[in-house]
Amino acid sequence: MKTQFSSPRRFAVSTASALLAGALALGGLVPAGAAQPHPVAQQAASAQPSALLSAPGALQVPAANRVVQIKTTSNLNMRSGSSTKHRFILTIPKNKTVTVKSQASNGWYQVTYNKKTGWISNEYAKVTKTSGTGKTPKRAKSVKLWVTPESTMNIRKGAGTGHSVVGKISKGQPAYATSKAANGWYKISTQGKTGWISGAYVTTCSKGCAIDAGPYTTNRAGLTDRYFAKTSGADLFASVKGKKRIGDIPKNSIAYRDKAWEKKAGPVSGWYYMRTQGADGWMKASALKRSTNAKTSNTAKTTRATVLKQANGKLPSSMLVALHWDKEKTLIAAPAAADLGRLNAAFKKKFGKNLDIDLAYRTLDTQKLLYQELGHYIAAKPGTSNHGWGLAIDVPETFNYSFKGKYYKWLKANSKKYNWIHRKYLEEFRANGSRNPYAEAWHFEYAGN
Repeated sequence: MKTQFSSPRRFAVSTASALLAGALALGGLVPAGAAQPHPVAQQAASAQPSALLSAPGALQVPAANRVVQIKTTSNLNMRSGSSTKHRFILTIPKNKTVTVKSQASNGWYQVTYNKKTGWISNEYAKVTKTSGTGKTPKRAKSVKLWVTPESTMNIRKGAGTGHSVVGKISKGQPAYATSKAANGWYKISTQGKTGWISGAYVTTCSKGCAIDAGPYTTNRAGLTDRYFAKTSGADLFASVKGKKRIGDIPKNSIAYRDKAWEKKAGPVSGWYYMRTQGADGWMKASALKRSTNAKTSNTAKTTRATVLKQANGKLPSSMLVALHWDKEKTLIAAPAAADLGRLNAAFKKKFGKNLDIDLAYRTLDTQKLLYQELGHYIAAKPGTSNHGWGLAIDVPETFNYSFKGKYYKWLKANSKKYNWIHRKYLEEFRANGSRNPYAEAWHFEYAGN
């Protein structure tokens, strides 16, 4: 059963295939001495009209841009046709430069070596000369840009569709570009993949950009430049003056300025790159202050029942208090604060330190963002989480707070004494001994009044 009290955790952004010019079916390398052909990937995309080369099945490329010379990057088998299904002729050693007679529609090159003519895979060959230039292609120039695909795209090993696919990037997923080839392709790094994507289908940005700052860990993420939201309803944007990510950040919410990512995203006067609410993005400097004036006790005598009558994720500021002993001054529903303080006192007596609170109250916009980015297996359906009433906390995902950690084991055994519980359906294993896919060691809920 899926828990509806999930928290934001690490995730990877999915990616998809690119728009390509030319119908491609990539060939493969057969390493010298191998008994069987090396398996290769195949992919098709829409072709564009242009003059055909002379060879049968030749790639449709304008004559002025045709590859005329390559250098092998591995010991490469020559075959009688443009695929691994054809008869082996000989092996061309690594780092040999040969002349290209023509190129097949799947990217393979027809070459001559040692008085033999045949076909080799383009996947293991570096282009050193194209027709019409009489010299090697221009080297890529260095850039510092963020590129965002307008459609899903393939990430390729080199700057062109003749190179193998090493990964994918989805529509709207920002990636950092460090080089731009003469043909307009960008070298990017994203989600642990490095390669090239076509510049024809991306938008570029150098200041106030939407970026990929990596997976969520905690608000702090090792940061110390601390701020708080000045008023209720503060905004977090994907880019400066761009799409809003969260539009209901509560007054006195903790936020950390991430200067390293701000520099890489392109600084803009009057804007800061912040981590808050389990998310990251741009905030106006005018929306932030250096200190909090949030209440630290339930002076209004608000009850749990009263809190639960409010719309989830829309608690009024009067029902939220800051944890005075927590350096983050985390906001939580007022009736839950006293018992959490008692639990913390016992925890501190045992371990000599305060509880580490990662997240507590979660607004509706924050729930929507996390649900969109993490999916329903990890994030709760917006409007259903106990975080939306400020009646739940998340501790960090460190070893000591994990199922095997000393902090978790103590909390599991003792938190109920202080009206805080860890639900059975969040435990590591199910009753039948199987691993629980919805397990959460970090999530505790308030069960008091």
